[in-house]
Amino acid sequence: MKLKIINFLKLFSLFEMEQKNKFFILIFYMIIYSLLEIISIGLLIPFVTIILSPERVLDFQFINDLFFYEKLMEINLQVFFTLSFIATVLISNMFRIFVVYKVGIFAKSIPLKLSIELYKNIITSKYKDFKKRNSSELISLVTDKMDSLQHVFTALLNATASLITSIGIIAFLLFLNYKIAIICFVGGTLIYSIIGYVIKKTLNKNSIILRYSSINRIKHVSETFGSIKQIMLEHKENLLTKIFQHQEKNYRKAQFIHSFFNSSPRFVVEAFGIILISAIILFLSVDLKGDGLLIIATVGVIAYAFQKLLPNFNTIYTFYVSFINYSSFVEEFVANFDSFETTKIETKYAENNKSIIFTDKIELNNISFKYNLNDKEIIKSKYIEIKKGSKVCFIGETGSGKSTCLDILMGLLKPTKGFIKIDGNLLTDENIKVWQNKISHVPQDIFLLDATIRENIMFNFNQDNIDIEEIIESAKIAEIHDFINTLPEKYETKVGEKGALLSGGQRQRIGIARAIYQKKEILTLDEATNALDDKTEKKVLNNLNNLKGITIIQITHGDISNLNFDKIFNF
Repeated sequence: MKLKIINFLKLFSLFEMEQKNKFFILIFYMIIYSLLEIISIGLLIPFVTIILSPERVLDFQFINDLFFYEKLMEINLQVFFTLSFIATVLISNMFRIFVVYKVGIFAKSIPLKLSIELYKNIITSKYKDFKKRNSSELISLVTDKMDSLQHVFTALLNATASLITSIGIIAFLLFLNYKIAIICFVGGTLIYSIIGYVIKKTLNKNSIILRYSSINRIKHVSETFGSIKQIMLEHKENLLTKIFQHQEKNYRKAQFIHSFFNSSPRFVVEAFGIILISAIILFLSVDLKGDGLLIIATVGVIAYAFQKLLPNFNTIYTFYVSFINYSSFVEEFVANFDSFETTKIETKYAENNKSIIFTDKIELNNISFKYNLNDKEIIKSKYIEIKKGSKVCFIGETGSGKSTCLDILMGLLKPTKGFIKIDGNLLTDENIKVWQNKISHVPQDIFLLDATIRENIMFNFNQDNIDIEEIIESAKIAEIHDFINTLPEKYETKVGEKGALLSGGQRQRIGIARAIYQKKEILTLDEATNALDDKTEKKVLNNLNNLKGITIIQITHGDISNLNFDKIFNF
């Protein structure tokens, strides 16, 4: 439990000062609401007494102490206290709606900030760290688990309001009759504590099931949709449906357990409350020596107070259930948030970027690399020199370290040994962003937006200053322009999700056109033409070789006898 609380408090440490101030303002609103509730309950005794027996109005000392006492005696007290009671109840409930609205707005803003911060930390993390993570786990955390965290924060804020209100009501009952107040407090606390203790173990287990079933669902769906062609060919639909059914059943069952334990105790407590009120009536008949009017008024106040207290006790209990049930989500969020490089570190690099000029050569000086200390070195003592404007090739078998070496050159990975120099200047954290801005990269698997061909070549969410002539020229160099012109919508043709409406070669050529459109000094191609036929590949590479001032680094494990390179590096 202590670790759960510590993880929960870590989330609060991520709040900005503005959010912390809003939280304390909400506490202030809750105190006001609590006072209004106490006033409405307190007015019930004189209201009931005066309605049933107006002549006993002077039994209440506070009426005698009112500065407008004489004027009060001139009006109809029954109407006055009726209207006062109604007005207080209306104001109290209207203010309660206001507080609930503010709580909802604030509770929504918390996961909004946390999800954005986590998303930003993930995409600005070190490439090495990102590669170690399962994408389905991260997608689940950034999306659907944020809904659960919002539920927890909403429950917390509502529980805070209920706690403040309950304290106020019990304090009033202490003033009214301390014995009854103690019975109410001890009875309500005891029954919810017993229920909480009994279900705690089940909720802890359910929390873990919810966490992993959420991940597994997204992972299974993602993998299924990503390999739909193979599934259809091998007729695996029924098998995969059964697997999804099992995962979905576990997830929905875990949600049901949470929902059931969240709401069912209320009925037990309500029954307990009726029994308790019956006992209190019996107690009052003795304690108040048979004063029927006072018994009725007091019972009315206690019943009204109970009607207010029970939902508040249940709200506090609901937070307890949500806190335990979603504790593994909080733990997962904190662990992932801490594991990635923070945005502040990346921002610091961006703000202190030093200029780096590439006019002569790139040197990879005796670099070695391995992902973990105990792993075998993927690259060992490699020296590579690439001249400005040259066309070079990394060639070797699969797994020989070609792509890893390129990742090091692009600053995505840091060598475990050795260093990189650009025109004799060391590549460091302070200038790596400037260096990466000089590079256009075309991977083997092209990422395409579910958008138009034009938008995919631009790959820019800012639609201002669109240069369609540059887009067309880039497409011509990539040998994709003629194909685009055969389409009814031409450059405005939608490519589908991940380019599903295009062939592999067409996707690769759009990726190459995108890289050319960016007009960077260095173009890197990681198996980026392996889906092209030999004739088209040679055309594309010849077009690229004719580009002036661009340094081209290509990776391949295929035959390069028909291709022209200034230098070839074997891995």
